[in-house]
Amino acid sequence: MDLENVNKAIEKLFKTQNGSQISKATGLPYQTVQDLRNGKASINDARFRTVVALYNYQKSLENK
Repeated sequence: MDLENVNKAIEKLFKTQNGSQISKATGLPYQTVQDLRNGKASINDARFRTVVALYNYQKSLENK
């Protein structure tokens, strides 16, 4: 798993799920998800646990 693939997976997640769905599924604050989705915050500057939660959620959706 490299950073480029992680970023692509999270971008895909943001295109397919809304902020509320992501927040509920990951336990991340809604505003954090929205800031990342809308570009107010960068995924590269996000906390590690936030990135991991988003990445794992996207991977779980792909495995369904």
